Amino acid sequence: MIIYHHAKFLTVNEQNDIFEQLWIEDGRIVYVGPAKDYPPQAELVDLQGAYVTPGLIDIHAHVGTWAEVTEDINDANEYSEPFTPLMHALDSVDIRHFSFQHALEGGVTTVQTGPGSANVIGGIWSILKTAGPTLTSRVLVERSGLKGALGENPKNVFGNQYKRKPMTRMAIAQLLRDGFQRASQLNEQQRAEQIKQNSELRPFIEVLRGDMPLRLHCHRADDIMTAIRIAKEFNVKLHLEHCTEGYLMVDAVKNSGFHATLGPYMLTPSKYETRNSTPAIAAIFKEHNIPFAIMTDHPFVPIQYLKYCATEAIRYGLDEDTALKSITINAAKLVQLDHRIGSLEEGKDADFVVWSHPIFETEAKVLQTYVNGQKYYEAE
Repeated sequence: MIIYHHAKFLTVNEQNDIFEQLWIEDGRIVYVGPAKDYPPQAELVDLQGAYVTPGLIDIHAHVGTWAEVTEDINDANEYSEPFTPLMHALDSVDIRHFSFQHALEGGVTTVQTGPGSANVIGGIWSILKTAGPTLTSRVLVERSGLKGALGENPKNVFGNQYKRKPMTRMAIAQLLRDGFQRASQLNEQQRAEQIKQNSELRPFIEVLRGDMPLRLHCHRADDIMTAIRIAKEFNVKLHLEHCTEGYLMVDAVKNSGFHATLGPYMLTPSKYETRNSTPAIAAIFKEHNIPFAIMTDHPFVPIQYLKYCATEAIRYGLDEDTALKSITINAAKLVQLDHRIGSLEEGKDADFVVWSHPIFETEAKVLQTYVNGQKYYEAE
């Protein structure tokens, strides 16, 4: 057993306590609370007055899949056709990629990563720890959502560049509906057979069954409404990715009952449909009780800057508690992993970050990052 002490441990749970001791055994938290006598055989680690939060969680990123710097091949977008439901993040992720090290340097211990937004249907996302000896050992959820995209990206890649479908938003919606319509017409026996064969309808069947959500990239207000409309047509669970203009039709988003992952902030508009992006959307969604997490969309904002994305939302009116929860426990809730990660509580994975100052102070620096109780990063 290892006992960490002489620090302020922020639980970031419902009570939002600040405690004095954190006990770790076999990669799990076995105690977090006020200082108390400890077993004589325990190893004691003095954190010298530091601040400790749960490991940060980014539920929309392309860590380990996207070409960066001088790399030539982007493994996040299968550009050969707009409808590629069988593409799977785990077949693309390189756990040796330096973006995982950058994640640890920023205190990020869990990411949802996978296909980009070039395709109308891009493939399957996965949720991974950012450290561990093998890909298999890092996997938290192998099939965490079917990724699709509305708006300019598929239009620009296939319509404008390749001169093929989809050239319009109408065609994007038709392609998106196609998989659900075909899957909806099958009986249970036929669906089971499609899953067994790993056919291109398998992901749509899984979404129709509620085994995983549909995750749709949507920036513009009308694209957000298209996403909501199609999800309601097929009665499937939808997660709004980006939801950039969601603050312009906040009642519609709230009434839909769907959740959102907001961001990335701190970018110049990369396309016309993101010109209205503002970090103020986080405070607006908080005011209207719409569940959300904040993302980096790495590499568009580097993964190590996840906490700065939350900080920017604070600058635009979001309270600090909600900002921290949006990159920890609330993010965990949105991917249904809050029983394992997102807060410092007994029984949860020992993913935590040691900070030099309170996380949102300008001077705050990651001193150490732990995944499953093991230290994978220490500042020099």
